[in-house]
Amino acid sequence: MEEPTNAVARKRPAWDEYFLRFAAQAAARSDCLRAQVGAVIVNPRRKVKGTGYNNSPVGVESCLARGICYRIEHNIESGTRYETCRSIHAEQNAIIQAGEDNCVGSTMYIYGHDLVCILCKRFILNAGIARVLLQKDRDSKVVEVDPLVWRAEL
Repeated sequence: MEEPTNAVARKRPAWDEYFLRFAAQAAARSDCLRAQVGAVIVNPRRKVKGTGYNNSPVGVESCLARGICYRIEHNIESGTRYETCRSIHAEQNAIIQAGEDNCVGSTMYIYGHDLVCILCKRFILNAGIARVLLQKDRDSKVVEVDPLVWRAEL
C-alpha cells in the first residue's frame, strides 16, 4: 500500500504519557481484588528495563482465584498492615524483574495509585531509581516525585 502524499499530521504521545500507558496495561494483569496497579522502569535512554503489577507470589493462590480478599473482608485501611495482603506490589515486582543494575538512574512509572507505600519507597530508594511518576487513573493528574525527598520520612 502506498503512503499518502499529504499525510495528516498526527500527535505522538510524550514519553511520560507513553510509559504511563505501559504501566496502565501492566495494571490490567493484576490479580488483586482491591487495587490494580502497574509499574514500568525505564532507563535514561528510554528503554524499558522491568515491568510489574500487584499479584500473589508464584504458586500462591490469589485473591482473584479465591474470590475473596482478607483486607476487604476485614475493612483494613489502605497503607496499613501489609502483612495481611497476599500480593507483592507492582513497584517491587518491577524492581525484582529489572534487577538493581538496570534501576540505577531510571524512572519508574506507576499507574493505579497516587501515592507510594513506605515499603515500596524503601525498595525504590535502594534500587537507585531517580524519578517516579504516578497516575491514579486516566482522569487524574500525573504526580512526579523525586525519591530522595522520601529519605527524611524513612
